[in-house]
Amino acid sequence: MTQLVDTLRQALAARHPLLWLHGAEEARVAAALAQLAGELGGPAPRSWSCTAGLDDGASGAESRAPAAALAQLAREARPGFVLVKDLAPFLGEPAVLRALRDAYYALREVPGAHLCLLSAGGELPAQVRDLVLQLELPLPGADELGSLLDTLLRGPAAARELPAAQRDELLLALRGLNLDQARHVLHAVLARDGLAGDLLDAVQAAKRGLTGSGYLEYVPAGGQLDAVAGLANLKAWVDTRTPVFNAAAVDAGLPVPRGILVMGVSGCGKSLCCKAVARAWRVPLYRLDMNLVFSGVHGSPEASFHRALRSIEALAPAVLWIDEIENGLGFSGPGSGDASHLFSAFLTWMQEKPPLVFVAATANRIEYLPAELIRKGRFDQVFFVDLPDAGERGELFALHLQHQGADPGAFDLEALVAGTEGWNGAEIEQVVIAARLLGLREQRPFTTADVVENARSIVPLSRTMSEQIKALRDWAWDRATPASSGRRIDDMNLADDEGWQHPQATRPRR
Repeated sequence: MTQLVDTLRQALAARHPLLWLHGAEEARVAAALAQLAGELGGPAPRSWSCTAGLDDGASGAESRAPAAALAQLAREARPGFVLVKDLAPFLGEPAVLRALRDAYYALREVPGAHLCLLSAGGELPAQVRDLVLQLELPLPGADELGSLLDTLLRGPAAARELPAAQRDELLLALRGLNLDQARHVLHAVLARDGLAGDLLDAVQAAKRGLTGSGYLEYVPAGGQLDAVAGLANLKAWVDTRTPVFNAAAVDAGLPVPRGILVMGVSGCGKSLCCKAVARAWRVPLYRLDMNLVFSGVHGSPEASFHRALRSIEALAPAVLWIDEIENGLGFSGPGSGDASHLFSAFLTWMQEKPPLVFVAATANRIEYLPAELIRKGRFDQVFFVDLPDAGERGELFALHLQHQGADPGAFDLEALVAGTEGWNGAEIEQVVIAARLLGLREQRPFTTADVVENARSIVPLSRTMSEQIKALRDWAWDRATPASSGRRIDDMNLADDEGWQHPQATRPRR
Protein backbone atom coordinates (compact mmCIF):
# COMPACT_ATOMS: atom_id res chain seq x y z
CA MET A 1 0.00 0.00 0.00
CA THR A 2 2.93 2.33 0.63
CA GLN A 3 3.72 3.03 -3.03
CA LEU A 4 0.10 3.75 -3.95
CA VAL A 5 -0.36 6.02 -0.94
CA ASP A 6 2.86 7.87 -1.77
CA THR A 7 1.72 8.36 -5.38
CA LEU A 8 -1.61 9.84 -4.24
CA ARG A 9 0.05 11.94 -1.57
CA GLN A 10 2.38 13.58 -4.11
CA ALA A 11 -0.58 14.34 -6.40
CA LEU A 12 -2.58 15.89 -3.58
CA ALA A 13 0.28 18.19 -2.65
CA ALA A 14 -0.44 20.22 -5.82
CA ARG A 15 -4.14 20.55 -4.80
CA HIS A 16 -5.56 19.00 -7.98
CA PRO A 17 -9.32 18.68 -7.35
CA LEU A 18 -9.82 16.09 -10.13
CA LEU A 19 -7.67 12.94 -10.37
CA TRP A 20 -8.03 10.35 -13.13
CA LEU A 21 -6.67 7.02 -11.85
CA HIS A 22 -5.87 4.47 -14.56
CA GLY A 23 -6.65 1.07 -13.06
CA ALA A 24 -9.39 -1.29 -11.96
CA GLU A 25 -8.55 -1.96 -8.29
CA GLU A 26 -11.48 -0.31 -6.53
CA ALA A 27 -10.87 -1.91 -3.14
CA ARG A 28 -7.16 -1.05 -3.14
CA VAL A 29 -7.79 2.59 -4.10
CA ALA A 30 -10.57 2.90 -1.51
CA ALA A 31 -8.23 1.56 1.20
CA ALA A 32 -5.48 3.99 0.15
CA LEU A 33 -7.89 6.95 0.26
CA ALA A 34 -9.11 5.87 3.68
CA GLN A 35 -5.52 5.77 4.93
CA LEU A 36 -4.83 9.25 3.53
CA ALA A 37 -8.05 10.62 5.02
CA GLY A 38 -6.97 9.29 8.43
CA GLU A 39 -3.53 10.88 8.09
CA LEU A 40 -5.07 14.24 7.15
CA GLY A 41 -7.75 14.10 9.84
CA GLY A 42 -10.52 14.44 7.26
CA PRO A 43 -13.86 12.71 6.86
CA ALA A 44 -14.15 9.15 5.60
CA PRO A 45 -14.09 8.91 1.78
CA ARG A 46 -17.36 8.71 -0.11
CA SER A 47 -17.97 6.88 -3.38
CA TRP A 48 -20.27 7.03 -6.41
CA SER A 49 -21.35 4.30 -8.82
CA CYS A 50 -23.97 4.27 -11.55
CA THR A 51 -25.97 1.61 -9.68
CA ALA A 52 -25.89 2.89 -6.10
CA GLY A 53 -25.38 6.63 -6.60
CA LEU A 54 -23.62 8.52 -3.81
CA ASP A 55 -23.14 6.23 -0.85
CA ASP A 56 -23.93 8.88 1.79
CA GLY A 57 -27.64 8.14 1.33
CA ALA A 58 -28.55 11.82 1.35
CA SER A 59 -29.75 12.14 -2.23
CA GLY A 60 -31.32 8.77 -2.96
CA ALA A 61 -31.76 7.21 -6.37
CA GLU A 62 -31.51 10.49 -8.29
CA SER A 63 -27.75 10.60 -7.65
CA ARG A 64 -27.23 7.58 -9.89
CA ALA A 65 -27.28 9.93 -12.89
CA PRO A 66 -23.67 11.05 -13.37
CA ALA A 67 -24.41 14.64 -14.33
CA ALA A 68 -26.74 15.06 -11.35
CA ALA A 69 -24.23 13.51 -8.96
CA LEU A 70 -21.41 15.77 -10.19
CA ALA A 71 -23.66 18.82 -9.90
CA GLN A 72 -24.52 17.86 -6.32
CA LEU A 73 -20.85 17.40 -5.42
CA ALA A 74 -20.08 20.82 -6.89
CA ARG A 75 -22.87 22.48 -4.90
CA GLU A 76 -21.82 20.77 -1.67
CA ALA A 77 -18.07 21.37 -2.27
CA ARG A 78 -16.41 20.29 0.98
CA PRO A 79 -13.11 18.73 2.05
CA GLY A 80 -12.73 14.98 1.59
CA PHE A 81 -12.33 12.30 -1.06
CA VAL A 82 -15.00 10.98 -3.40
CA LEU A 83 -14.14 7.82 -5.35
CA VAL A 84 -16.04 8.01 -8.66
CA LYS A 85 -16.14 4.48 -10.09
CA ASP A 86 -18.15 4.47 -13.31
CA LEU A 87 -17.78 7.83 -15.02
CA ALA A 88 -15.73 6.83 -18.09
CA PRO A 89 -18.64 5.41 -20.18
CA PHE A 90 -20.59 8.67 -19.72
CA LEU A 91 -17.87 11.09 -20.79
CA GLY A 92 -19.35 11.40 -24.28
CA GLU A 93 -22.41 13.19 -22.87
CA PRO A 94 -22.28 17.03 -23.03
CA ALA A 95 -24.09 17.37 -19.70
CA VAL A 96 -21.53 15.17 -17.94
CA LEU A 97 -18.61 17.12 -19.39
CA ARG A 98 -20.21 20.39 -18.32
CA ALA A 99 -20.86 19.05 -14.81
CA LEU A 100 -17.27 17.86 -14.54
CA ARG A 101 -15.94 21.29 -15.49
CA ASP A 102 -18.27 22.92 -12.97
CA ALA A 103 -17.05 20.50 -10.29
CA TYR A 104 -13.44 21.43 -11.06
CA TYR A 105 -14.04 25.14 -10.61
CA ALA A 106 -16.07 24.62 -7.43
CA LEU A 107 -13.73 22.13 -5.74
CA ARG A 108 -10.48 23.94 -6.48
CA GLU A 109 -11.60 26.68 -4.09
CA VAL A 110 -11.96 24.17 -1.23
CA PRO A 111 -8.67 22.86 0.17
CA GLY A 112 -8.71 19.11 0.60
CA ALA A 113 -11.66 18.47 -1.77
CA HIS A 114 -10.86 15.83 -4.39
CA LEU A 115 -12.78 13.70 -6.89
CA CYS A 116 -10.87 10.53 -7.77
CA LEU A 117 -12.11 9.16 -11.08
CA LEU A 118 -11.19 5.48 -11.40
CA SER A 119 -11.19 3.79 -14.80
CA ALA A 120 -9.44 0.76 -16.27
CA GLY A 121 -9.70 2.12 -19.81
CA GLY A 122 -10.86 4.97 -21.97
CA GLU A 123 -9.49 8.43 -22.58
CA LEU A 124 -10.40 11.85 -21.32
CA PRO A 125 -12.12 14.13 -23.87
CA ALA A 126 -10.22 17.23 -24.89
CA GLN A 127 -12.80 19.46 -23.13
CA VAL A 128 -11.64 18.34 -19.69
CA ARG A 129 -8.17 16.91 -20.31
CA ASP A 130 -6.36 20.01 -19.06
CA LEU A 131 -8.39 20.07 -15.83
CA VAL A 132 -7.66 16.51 -14.70
CA LEU A 133 -4.41 15.08 -13.34
CA GLN A 134 -3.91 11.59 -14.78
CA LEU A 135 -2.13 8.94 -12.70
CA GLU A 136 -1.15 5.33 -13.37
CA LEU A 137 -1.87 3.10 -10.39
CA PRO A 138 1.47 1.59 -9.34
CA LEU A 139 1.63 -2.18 -9.16
CA PRO A 140 1.69 -3.66 -5.66
CA GLY A 141 5.14 -4.09 -4.17
CA ALA A 142 6.60 -6.90 -2.13
CA ASP A 143 5.00 -5.55 1.06
CA GLU A 144 1.45 -5.66 -0.31
CA LEU A 145 1.91 -9.03 -2.02
CA GLY A 146 3.53 -10.45 1.11
CA SER A 147 0.66 -9.26 3.27
CA LEU A 148 -1.86 -10.83 0.87
CA LEU A 149 0.06 -14.12 0.81
CA ASP A 150 0.30 -14.27 4.59
CA THR A 151 -3.42 -13.60 4.91
CA LEU A 152 -4.31 -16.40 2.51
CA LEU A 153 -1.86 -18.82 4.12
CA ARG A 154 -3.58 -18.25 7.46
CA GLY A 155 -6.98 -18.96 5.95
CA PRO A 156 -8.76 -22.20 6.94
CA ALA A 157 -8.87 -23.46 3.35
CA ALA A 158 -5.16 -23.02 2.72
CA ALA A 159 -3.43 -23.32 6.07
CA ARG A 160 0.08 -24.66 5.42
CA GLU A 161 3.73 -23.91 5.93
CA LEU A 162 5.74 -22.24 3.18
CA PRO A 163 9.56 -22.27 3.43
CA ALA A 164 11.13 -18.80 3.42
CA ALA A 165 13.07 -19.37 0.20
CA GLN A 166 9.97 -20.65 -1.58
CA ARG A 167 7.96 -17.72 -0.25
CA ASP A 168 10.45 -15.23 -1.74
CA GLU A 169 10.40 -17.02 -5.11
CA LEU A 170 6.60 -17.01 -5.07
CA LEU A 171 6.46 -13.27 -4.37
CA LEU A 172 8.87 -12.60 -7.22
CA ALA A 173 6.71 -14.67 -9.56
CA LEU A 174 3.64 -12.62 -8.55
CA ARG A 175 5.27 -9.30 -9.41
CA GLY A 176 3.68 -7.63 -12.39
CA LEU A 177 0.11 -8.45 -11.26
CA ASN A 178 -2.29 -6.09 -9.60
CA LEU A 179 -3.59 -7.08 -6.19
CA ASP A 180 -6.86 -8.56 -7.44
CA GLN A 181 -5.05 -10.69 -10.02
CA ALA A 182 -2.50 -11.85 -7.44
CA ARG A 183 -5.35 -12.92 -5.15
CA HIS A 184 -6.89 -15.12 -7.86
CA VAL A 185 -3.52 -16.64 -8.80
CA LEU A 186 -2.75 -17.44 -5.16
CA HIS A 187 -6.15 -19.03 -4.65
CA ALA A 188 -5.55 -21.22 -7.71
CA VAL A 189 -2.06 -22.21 -6.57
CA LEU A 190 -2.86 -22.77 -2.90
CA ALA A 191 -5.84 -24.94 -3.80
CA ARG A 192 -3.43 -27.56 -5.15
CA ASP A 193 -2.59 -30.58 -3.04
CA GLY A 194 0.48 -29.40 -1.21
CA LEU A 195 3.11 -26.98 -2.43
CA ALA A 196 5.23 -29.08 -4.75
CA GLY A 197 8.47 -28.15 -6.48
CA ASP A 198 6.55 -26.99 -9.56
CA LEU A 199 4.99 -24.12 -7.62
CA LEU A 200 6.41 -21.46 -9.95
CA ASP A 201 5.12 -23.32 -13.00
CA ALA A 202 1.67 -23.30 -11.42
CA VAL A 203 1.90 -19.55 -10.85
CA GLN A 204 2.88 -18.94 -14.47
CA ALA A 205 0.06 -21.17 -15.71
CA ALA A 206 -2.44 -19.26 -13.57
CA LYS A 207 -1.02 -15.91 -14.70
CA ARG A 208 -1.44 -16.83 -18.36
CA GLY A 209 -5.17 -17.14 -17.72
CA LEU A 210 -5.42 -13.52 -16.63
CA THR A 211 -5.97 -10.75 -19.14
CA GLY A 212 -2.93 -8.51 -19.33
CA SER A 213 -0.53 -10.58 -17.29
CA GLY A 214 0.69 -13.59 -19.24
CA TYR A 215 3.19 -11.85 -21.48
CA LEU A 216 5.62 -10.91 -18.68
CA GLU A 217 6.93 -14.14 -17.21
CA TYR A 218 9.13 -14.53 -14.16
CA VAL A 219 12.00 -16.88 -14.97
CA PRO A 220 13.93 -18.52 -12.12
CA ALA A 221 17.58 -17.53 -12.44
CA GLY A 222 19.88 -20.01 -14.13
CA GLY A 223 23.17 -21.32 -12.85
CA GLN A 224 26.20 -19.29 -11.90
CA LEU A 225 27.99 -17.44 -14.67
CA ASP A 226 30.99 -19.73 -14.14
CA ALA A 227 28.82 -22.66 -15.20
CA VAL A 228 28.55 -21.18 -18.71
CA ALA A 229 31.22 -22.78 -20.87
CA GLY A 230 33.63 -20.35 -22.57
CA LEU A 231 32.46 -16.80 -23.37
CA ALA A 232 35.27 -15.26 -21.31
CA ASN A 233 34.82 -11.73 -22.68
CA LEU A 234 31.11 -11.63 -21.87
CA LYS A 235 31.63 -13.07 -18.39
CA ALA A 236 34.39 -10.56 -17.64
CA TRP A 237 32.08 -7.72 -18.74
CA VAL A 238 29.34 -8.92 -16.39
CA ASP A 239 31.75 -9.45 -13.48
CA THR A 240 33.19 -5.95 -13.87
CA ARG A 241 29.74 -4.37 -13.61
CA THR A 242 28.35 -6.51 -10.81
CA PRO A 243 29.32 -3.99 -8.07
CA VAL A 244 27.48 -1.09 -9.76
CA PHE A 245 24.07 -2.62 -10.49
CA ASN A 246 22.38 -1.51 -7.28
CA ALA A 247 20.63 1.46 -5.71
CA ALA A 248 23.77 2.59 -3.89
CA ALA A 249 25.58 3.00 -7.22
CA VAL A 250 22.67 4.99 -8.62
CA ASP A 251 22.63 7.29 -5.60
CA ALA A 252 26.39 7.79 -5.93
CA GLY A 253 26.06 8.81 -9.58
CA LEU A 254 28.04 5.83 -10.89
CA PRO A 255 27.44 4.59 -14.46
CA VAL A 256 24.92 1.77 -14.14
CA PRO A 257 24.80 -0.81 -16.98
CA ARG A 258 21.76 -0.42 -19.23
CA GLY A 259 21.70 -3.54 -21.36
CA ILE A 260 23.44 -5.97 -23.68
CA LEU A 261 22.52 -7.47 -27.02
CA VAL A 262 23.79 -11.04 -27.43
CA MET A 263 23.74 -12.10 -31.06
CA GLY A 264 25.11 -15.18 -32.75
CA VAL A 265 24.63 -18.71 -33.93
CA SER A 266 21.54 -20.50 -32.70
CA GLY A 267 22.10 -23.04 -29.92
CA CYS A 268 25.29 -21.47 -28.58
CA GLY A 269 24.01 -20.32 -25.17
CA LYS A 270 22.67 -16.80 -25.73
CA SER A 271 19.57 -17.35 -23.58
CA LEU A 272 21.64 -19.07 -20.90
CA CYS A 273 23.81 -15.94 -20.71
CA CYS A 274 20.75 -13.76 -19.99
CA LYS A 275 19.75 -16.06 -17.14
CA ALA A 276 23.27 -16.11 -15.74
CA VAL A 277 23.45 -12.28 -15.73
CA ALA A 278 20.41 -12.10 -13.45
CA ARG A 279 21.93 -14.74 -11.18
CA ALA A 280 25.29 -12.96 -11.02
CA TRP A 281 23.64 -9.67 -10.05
CA ARG A 282 21.13 -11.32 -7.67
CA VAL A 283 18.06 -9.72 -9.27
CA PRO A 284 14.90 -11.32 -10.71
CA LEU A 285 14.66 -12.13 -14.41
CA TYR A 286 11.49 -11.49 -16.42
CA ARG A 287 10.97 -12.61 -20.02
CA LEU A 288 8.80 -10.49 -22.29
CA ASP A 289 6.84 -12.80 -24.60
CA MET A 290 6.27 -10.66 -27.69
CA ASN A 291 4.21 -13.40 -29.34
CA LEU A 292 1.60 -13.01 -26.61
CA VAL A 293 1.83 -9.21 -26.85
CA PHE A 294 0.92 -9.36 -30.54
CA SER A 295 -1.62 -12.16 -30.17
CA GLY A 296 -4.36 -9.76 -29.09
CA VAL A 297 -5.33 -12.05 -26.20
CA HIS A 298 -4.42 -9.32 -23.70
CA GLY A 299 -5.79 -6.36 -25.65
CA SER A 300 -4.24 -4.32 -28.43
CA PRO A 301 -0.49 -4.87 -29.00
CA GLU A 302 0.22 -1.21 -28.26
CA ALA A 303 -1.59 -1.26 -24.91
CA SER A 304 -0.09 -4.63 -23.93
CA PHE A 305 3.43 -3.51 -24.84
CA HIS A 306 3.17 -0.30 -22.84
CA ARG A 307 1.68 -2.17 -19.88
CA ALA A 308 4.60 -4.57 -20.00
CA LEU A 309 7.13 -1.73 -19.96
CA ARG A 310 5.34 -0.02 -17.06
CA SER A 311 5.23 -3.32 -15.20
CA ILE A 312 8.95 -3.99 -15.53
CA GLU A 313 9.68 -0.47 -14.29
CA ALA A 314 7.72 -1.28 -11.15
CA LEU A 315 9.73 -4.46 -10.71
CA ALA A 316 13.18 -2.79 -10.67
CA PRO A 317 15.84 -3.85 -9.93
CA ALA A 318 15.36 -6.54 -12.54
CA VAL A 319 16.64 -7.96 -15.81
CA LEU A 320 14.21 -7.82 -18.76
CA TRP A 321 14.91 -10.64 -21.21
CA ILE A 322 13.70 -10.19 -24.80
CA ASP A 323 14.45 -13.33 -26.80
CA GLU A 324 14.98 -13.09 -30.57
CA ILE A 325 14.32 -9.38 -30.55
CA GLU A 326 14.46 -9.13 -34.34
CA ASN A 327 11.32 -11.27 -34.56
CA GLY A 328 9.69 -10.11 -31.35
CA LEU A 329 9.60 -6.46 -32.33
CA GLY A 330 8.64 -7.24 -35.91
CA PHE A 331 11.65 -5.85 -37.73
CA SER A 332 11.69 -8.65 -40.29
CA GLY A 333 9.34 -10.78 -42.26
CA PRO A 334 6.05 -10.11 -44.05
CA GLY A 335 4.30 -8.84 -40.92
CA SER A 336 6.92 -6.27 -39.99
CA GLY A 337 4.64 -3.36 -40.80
CA ASP A 338 2.22 -4.39 -38.05
CA ALA A 339 4.84 -3.85 -35.35
CA SER A 340 7.14 -1.16 -36.69
CA HIS A 341 5.11 1.62 -35.03
CA LEU A 342 6.21 0.23 -31.64
CA PHE A 343 9.85 0.73 -32.56
CA SER A 344 10.09 4.44 -31.69
CA ALA A 345 8.29 3.87 -28.38
CA PHE A 346 10.75 1.12 -27.46
CA LEU A 347 13.73 3.30 -28.40
CA THR A 348 12.45 6.15 -26.26
CA TRP A 349 11.87 3.79 -23.34
CA MET A 350 15.37 2.34 -23.69
CA GLN A 351 16.75 5.87 -23.46
CA GLU A 352 14.63 6.97 -20.50
CA LYS A 353 13.95 3.78 -18.54
CA PRO A 354 14.80 3.55 -14.82
CA PRO A 355 18.49 2.85 -14.22
CA LEU A 356 17.94 -0.49 -12.48
CA VAL A 357 16.08 -2.13 -15.35
CA PHE A 358 18.69 -4.01 -17.38
CA VAL A 359 17.67 -5.22 -20.85
CA ALA A 360 19.22 -8.51 -22.00
CA ALA A 361 18.21 -9.14 -25.60
CA THR A 362 19.18 -11.96 -27.93
CA ALA A 363 19.15 -12.07 -31.72
CA ASN A 364 19.87 -14.65 -34.40
CA ARG A 365 19.46 -12.39 -37.44
CA ILE A 366 21.14 -9.19 -36.35
CA GLU A 367 21.09 -7.75 -39.87
CA TYR A 368 17.36 -7.18 -39.48
CA LEU A 369 17.81 -4.83 -36.52
CA PRO A 370 17.78 -1.09 -37.26
CA ALA A 371 21.00 0.76 -36.53
CA GLU A 372 19.17 3.03 -34.06
CA LEU A 373 18.55 0.10 -31.75
CA ILE A 374 22.12 -1.17 -31.48
CA ARG A 375 23.95 2.13 -31.21
CA LYS A 376 25.76 2.99 -28.00
CA GLY A 377 23.55 4.60 -25.36
CA ARG A 378 20.82 2.00 -25.66
CA PHE A 379 22.78 -1.21 -25.35
CA ASP A 380 26.12 -0.90 -23.58
CA GLN A 381 27.63 -3.71 -25.62
CA VAL A 382 26.81 -6.00 -28.53
CA PHE A 383 28.37 -9.46 -28.12
CA PHE A 384 28.75 -12.08 -30.82
CA VAL A 385 28.51 -15.71 -29.70
CA ASP A 386 30.17 -17.97 -32.25
CA LEU A 387 30.35 -21.73 -32.52
CA PRO A 388 32.46 -23.07 -29.62
CA ASP A 389 36.15 -23.67 -30.27
CA ALA A 390 37.99 -26.84 -29.20
CA GLY A 391 38.55 -25.69 -25.63
CA GLU A 392 34.92 -24.64 -25.21
CA ARG A 393 33.65 -27.89 -26.70
CA GLY A 394 35.74 -29.75 -24.14
CA GLU A 395 34.11 -27.70 -21.36
CA LEU A 396 30.67 -28.36 -22.83
CA PHE A 397 31.22 -32.12 -23.05
CA ALA A 398 32.50 -32.22 -19.46
CA LEU A 399 29.55 -30.11 -18.26
CA HIS A 400 26.87 -32.16 -19.97
CA LEU A 401 28.45 -35.48 -19.04
CA GLN A 402 28.32 -34.37 -15.39
CA HIS A 403 24.68 -33.31 -15.81
CA GLN A 404 23.92 -36.83 -17.05
CA GLY A 405 25.59 -38.44 -14.04
CA ALA A 406 28.79 -39.53 -15.81
CA ASP A 407 32.45 -38.97 -14.94
CA PRO A 408 34.08 -36.90 -17.73
CA GLY A 409 37.41 -38.54 -16.86
CA ALA A 410 36.06 -41.86 -18.11
CA PHE A 411 35.48 -40.47 -21.61
CA ASP A 412 37.86 -39.72 -24.47
CA LEU A 413 37.19 -35.98 -24.49
CA GLU A 414 39.99 -35.34 -26.97
CA ALA A 415 38.33 -37.58 -29.55
CA LEU A 416 34.89 -36.11 -28.88
CA VAL A 417 36.21 -32.57 -29.25
CA ALA A 418 38.11 -33.36 -32.44
CA GLY A 419 35.08 -35.01 -34.02
CA THR A 420 32.62 -32.20 -33.31
CA GLU A 421 34.23 -29.26 -35.11
CA GLY A 422 31.46 -26.81 -35.99
CA TRP A 423 28.94 -28.15 -33.47
CA ASN A 424 26.98 -25.82 -31.21
CA GLY A 425 26.33 -26.31 -27.51
CA ALA A 426 22.75 -27.55 -27.96
CA GLU A 427 23.91 -30.27 -30.34
CA ILE A 428 26.60 -31.42 -27.90
CA GLU A 429 24.01 -31.57 -25.10
CA GLN A 430 21.59 -33.62 -27.17
CA VAL A 431 24.17 -36.15 -28.31
CA VAL A 432 25.21 -36.76 -24.69
CA ILE A 433 21.57 -37.23 -23.66
CA ALA A 434 21.01 -39.64 -26.54
CA ALA A 435 24.10 -41.62 -25.51
CA ARG A 436 22.81 -41.92 -21.94
CA LEU A 437 19.43 -43.16 -23.18
CA LEU A 438 21.21 -45.76 -25.28
CA GLY A 439 23.08 -46.98 -22.20
CA LEU A 440 19.87 -47.06 -20.14
CA ARG A 441 18.13 -49.14 -22.80
CA GLU A 442 20.90 -51.72 -22.57
CA GLN A 443 21.14 -51.39 -18.76
CA ARG A 444 24.78 -50.30 -18.64
CA PRO A 445 26.75 -47.06 -18.19
CA PHE A 446 27.09 -45.12 -21.43
CA THR A 447 30.51 -44.68 -22.98
CA THR A 448 32.47 -42.65 -25.51
CA ALA A 449 31.44 -45.14 -28.18
CA ASP A 450 27.75 -44.42 -27.46
CA VAL A 451 28.37 -40.70 -27.94
CA VAL A 452 30.17 -41.38 -31.22
CA GLU A 453 27.41 -43.67 -32.51
CA ASN A 454 24.73 -41.04 -31.89
CA ALA A 455 26.92 -38.26 -33.27
CA ARG A 456 27.15 -39.96 -36.65
CA SER A 457 23.40 -39.46 -37.19
CA ILE A 458 23.44 -35.71 -36.44
CA VAL A 459 23.86 -33.10 -39.17
CA PRO A 460 25.04 -29.97 -37.34
CA LEU A 461 23.42 -26.61 -37.93
CA SER A 462 26.73 -25.22 -39.16
CA ARG A 463 26.38 -27.44 -42.23
CA THR A 464 22.66 -27.05 -42.93
CA MET A 465 22.76 -23.27 -42.36
CA SER A 466 26.34 -22.57 -43.44
CA GLU A 467 25.45 -19.64 -45.72
CA GLN A 468 23.40 -17.93 -43.01
CA ILE A 469 26.13 -18.41 -40.39
CA LYS A 470 28.77 -17.05 -42.76
CA ALA A 471 26.62 -13.97 -43.42
CA LEU A 472 26.17 -13.52 -39.67
CA ARG A 473 29.90 -13.65 -39.10
CA ASP A 474 30.53 -11.21 -41.94
CA TRP A 475 28.07 -8.77 -40.36
CA ALA A 476 29.61 -9.12 -36.90
CA TRP A 477 33.21 -8.78 -38.11
CA ASP A 478 33.60 -5.09 -37.16
CA ARG A 479 30.26 -4.44 -35.46
CA ALA A 480 30.31 -6.71 -32.40
CA THR A 481 32.62 -7.86 -29.61
CA PRO A 482 33.43 -11.60 -29.60
CA ALA A 483 31.92 -13.17 -26.49
CA SER A 484 34.87 -15.58 -26.32
CA SER A 485 38.43 -14.42 -25.85
CA GLY A 486 41.59 -15.34 -27.73
CA ARG A 487 40.25 -15.54 -31.28
CA ARG A 488 38.77 -13.46 -34.06
CA ILE A 489 35.18 -13.83 -35.14
CA ASP A 490 36.04 -15.73 -38.32
CA ASP A 491 38.59 -18.12 -36.78
CA MET A 492 36.08 -20.96 -36.47
CA ASN A 493 35.67 -23.48 -39.28
CA LEU A 494 32.21 -24.68 -40.18
CA ALA A 495 31.54 -28.41 -40.15
CA ASP A 496 32.71 -30.10 -43.32
CA ASP A 497 30.70 -32.47 -45.42
CA GLU A 498 32.27 -35.61 -44.02
CA GLY A 499 30.55 -35.43 -40.64
CA TRP A 500 32.03 -37.30 -37.67
CA GLN A 501 35.79 -37.70 -38.08
CA HIS A 502 36.58 -40.62 -35.75
CA PRO A 503 34.97 -43.81 -37.01
CA GLN A 504 37.60 -45.86 -35.15
CA ALA A 505 35.74 -45.16 -31.89
CA THR A 506 33.14 -47.89 -32.20
CA ARG A 507 30.90 -49.58 -29.70
CA PRO A 508 32.27 -52.75 -28.13
CA ARG A 509 30.69 -56.01 -29.27
CA ARG A 510 28.20 -57.50 -26.84
